Amino acid sequence: MGRFTVLFADDFEEVSKKFCGYKNIGFDYIICEKDGSVILEELYKNPVDVVVMDFVMKSLDALGVLERMKRMNPLYAPAVIILSSVESIALKNEFYRKGADFYLRKPVRTEELIAKINEIKRNRKINNLKSNSEIYRDESEVIITNIIQQLCVPAHLKGYNYLRYAIKLCVDSPVLTNTITKELYPDIAINYSVTSGSVERNIRTAIELAWQRGSEDVFSKYFGYNKKMRKNRPTNAEFIARISDEIRLIYDVS
Repeated sequence: MGRFTVLFADDFEEVSKKFCGYKNIGFDYIICEKDGSVILEELYKNPVDVVVMDFVMKSLDALGVLERMKRMNPLYAPAVIILSSVESIALKNEFYRKGADFYLRKPVRTEELIAKINEIKRNRKINNLKSNSEIYRDESEVIITNIIQQLCVPAHLKGYNYLRYAIKLCVDSPVLTNTITKELYPDIAINYSVTSGSVERNIRTAIELAWQRGSEDVFSKYFGYNKKMRKNRPTNAEFIARISDEIRLIYDVS
């Protein structure tokens, strides 16, 4: 991504009016319909740095958009500014918990909105000074969680937590992918005070359900095949090794 770009989910004329009196607002912007589903479609086509959207929208509200954005590529994480006419501490905290950066009460002054966007821009520049491996070390839990959620591993299963822990161990120590039965399962079992057999069974169940429910495109992205190309799900070892290898390559973890 080159220029710093903001996506506004609003009327074109309304957004343009806000910025027409400013010679240099410090960012480029694109505008799409105030509709949660349309926003997500636009983000898949045109990754941006910041999303500015109203709480209430057609099709899918802002909370729904934030939930769906979690399943997108973990390397692509736009900042989010929520605009709302509702003054509620509980609602504001819920948006922050879901990943929003700012919750602004409407009507919002143009100067305030520009200041918030440029604050995000400055913070992004600071974070960009970090190496990929430093980003992973700081955000490993979020990165791993985003990927297994993309693959639709059910979060209520024990295997979900076991998988997340297994991937983290294998990113840090790739040799474990070659000794899954002898070393990896026992390590997980000790951490969760269960048996190795229980770890293996619960991970297998979690992957099986993900394979049944998950997107074929997402599995194809990570494994190079989907249900149409291959009948059987990935094995436990294949799943763990593939995701941990992908993370190591993306984040240059050594």
